[in-house]
Amino acid sequence: MDILISNDDGYSAAGIRAIAKRLSQNHDIVVVAPVSERSGYAHMVNFFGGITYEKVEMPDGIETYAVDGSPADCVIFAVKHLFKERRFDAVISGINSVLNIGSDVMYSGTFGAAQEGTFHRIPSLAVSLRARGGENYEYAADFIARNLDGLLKYAVENVTVNINIPCTDRDGIAGVRVAPVTYRPYNEKYFCVVGDDGKETYFVDGHADKTYPQNENGDCALSEKGYITVTPMQMLGTDFETLRAMESAEFSV
Repeated sequence: MDILISNDDGYSAAGIRAIAKRLSQNHDIVVVAPVSERSGYAHMVNFFGGITYEKVEMPDGIETYAVDGSPADCVIFAVKHLFKERRFDAVISGINSVLNIGSDVMYSGTFGAAQEGTFHRIPSLAVSLRARGGENYEYAADFIARNLDGLLKYAVENVTVNINIPCTDRDGIAGVRVAPVTYRPYNEKYFCVVGDDGKETYFVDGHADKTYPQNENGDCALSEKGYITVTPMQMLGTDFETLRAMESAEFSV
């Protein structure tokens, strides 16, 4: 297959290099990824700011482009400019260094890049790993490589497949479960840093609310139990049940 790989951790991150290297054993790979960390960018694109890029030589020899833009920018730029004559068979975003489970997926640049691939009608996967600060991505990369065809089978029109791997080695994996994304609130707090000029800058800090009840069959709960979770996510989010219920609603003009 001809595969485009991106991420939100940057083109040189351990996760993207690991999956690019593993998939290059059997597929044609090109990496187009942010020049530096772009976590939390979700599906943001630079409509007015412009982007720059450069081709970079990597020790693994895989064709790589560093883009000064968002993760989604990288995919658009690859599909519409750098390789506009090339039809990719798949877009893979990751391997991210932390999980993108539950409502975290709304903020995820990893997922945003994959969903941009879906927007261009390319089967797309978002892959995340609970790496715990290490650089051991080999098992996660191998899992994707071995299951690639089976995962892409479900990355159909308007659906991005989100995969979360809860630990770095096979011994810690309880199994693989298909699971819905679930709501996971955070306890956020802001703290202030005062600069030399007296200007106040506020930063957010927070952790998932462990007291919030979780669906035991949802992605958050299953990840905590050691399961790899696979979640099909719709790009066009119309709630058709509510849409039908609203057909009889009347609104004043």
